[in-house]
Amino acid sequence: MTDTKTLVNFNVPTATLQTFDKLCRLYGKPRSQILNELLYGYILEFGQQAFSRIDQVRKIDESLNSAFENGDVTDLDDLPPKAENDVQSGLNRKFSSFGRKDEKLLIAAEK
Repeated sequence: MTDTKTLVNFNVPTATLQTFDKLCRLYGKPRSQILNELLYGYILEFGQQAFSRIDQVRKIDESLNSAFENGDVTDLDDLPPKAENDVQSGLNRKFSSFGRKDEKLLIAAEK
């Protein structure tokens, strides 16, 4: 069975190509063979990383769903997360009907 092949043309800095060709001759391999090996290595390395990341995201998603189902986390109202540069304001505190005594305690607790 013969693999279908596609011609690929791309630009390479002349000095890089000259060095690459010297190394190909040194190892007795044609340029196409080395480039195919490099592409295959790239596919293996970065393909594994991609699937690992996908698996990590899936596990996080499953853990979050499980936490919501088990009641470990309350509903977050489907709000988007705040941007890093957003300024978060303090909580609006309601004071009890007992008046000034409770207000002083809350102010002291904030300090």
